[in-house]
Amino acid sequence: MQYIFEERLGIDYSITDDDQVYNSATISLKVTYANEFSNEGLYFYATSLLFEKDIKKIELHEKFINDTAVLFAHDKTSALSFDVFAAIFYLLSRYEEYLNDPRDKHGNYDFANSILYKLNVSNTPLVEQWIELLKAVIKKEFPSIRFKQHRAKFGLSFDVDVAYAYKNRNAFILAGGLIKKMLSLNFSDVKDQLLTLLNKREDRYDTYDYIFSSIKSTKSLFFFDMGRYGKFDKNPSYKNKKFRKLIQSISGKAFVGVHPSYASNTNDKLVGIEKKQLAQITGKPVTASRQHYLKLKLPSTYNLLISNNITEDFTMGYSGYYGFRAGTCNSFLFFDLVNDQQTHLRLYPFAYMEVTLNNYLNLSIDESKKIISKLVQTIKKYNGTFIPLWHNSTLCNCKEWKGWREVFEHTLQEIINNNLENIF
Repeated sequence: MQYIFEERLGIDYSITDDDQVYNSATISLKVTYANEFSNEGLYFYATSLLFEKDIKKIELHEKFINDTAVLFAHDKTSALSFDVFAAIFYLLSRYEEYLNDPRDKHGNYDFANSILYKLNVSNTPLVEQWIELLKAVIKKEFPSIRFKQHRAKFGLSFDVDVAYAYKNRNAFILAGGLIKKMLSLNFSDVKDQLLTLLNKREDRYDTYDYIFSSIKSTKSLFFFDMGRYGKFDKNPSYKNKKFRKLIQSISGKAFVGVHPSYASNTNDKLVGIEKKQLAQITGKPVTASRQHYLKLKLPSTYNLLISNNITEDFTMGYSGYYGFRAGTCNSFLFFDLVNDQQTHLRLYPFAYMEVTLNNYLNLSIDESKKIISKLVQTIKKYNGTFIPLWHNSTLCNCKEWKGWREVFEHTLQEIINNNLENIF
């Protein structure tokens, strides 16, 4: 109710389960949300979901009404033929992710389990569509009401998983990488590594000048993996002077957030340590995060972030598919189902990750550009926030990423063409 009425519609509200209080209230806009109609007000039939305390497999009663997918459809006499409040809560709370469905190789919730994917509406912001339906029935009953106005926005975000391909690494790691390339007869990479280390060629992942020359003065957000070197964490040590200088340089031009390491998922103390290291380097508070490999387990991951004073998280999206993981293109507050309470951690869904388009879905440059254009247009239509996810390493214009700068630049142009406002 807070999200729908206050945040999206801009309407002050109060909730009561006392019939006498409700009936004696003199305000014009009254809403009854129950399993039977009261004697006054706009009536919405309520399913049981919002009155329950446990977490279990539930019947979603999915249906398409006038080409709009809905959940918790019913045949009761009601302002809407589905429980809009339960449906929005189900998606925003990520209820389905608490269930023990099969997960991917990194232990993440598999997008193929999602009801949105099964209904083929993963790239549709259903929450925004449902709120529009809700606004229409309220407006019909109360024509003089005024709703909060929103504007379409964007936020550029970059993950720095591997700051450099070869430079600023210790000799042992470099030697191991070189031997591995030689044994696999990958002589082009051997040549690239040697020329880079001899300063005859720029490091392929050192794309930061290109990024900032492309985005110009647009404020953006960079996430740095501060984890110790390992199988999935590949950045230099936080003590490395060149790495520290890079972080400091970027923090002077953009906002910087922590990219909790892969290892932090099995060691609760690491998030706090890595956050502290990043803050010490930048000299600024660190309040934003995005999980490395998008590793997310509810509610433990978000509660760990909250305990480390993270207030904004940008993990809400899939690595295997593009669109709207929570069915929305707007930010919202994390609701902890286990403890049955809303938190102060704001979640920002991203619309696509470039690795998804190229590596997971094997889309061409032109196919990717069309998808991005459609996502931007959809988000603009519903006055949402468009957040793309890029990596410094994928902007190298090399190997499988040859030509993908064109996709990045297309994204920037679409933001300009659609007159989106920056959230940063």
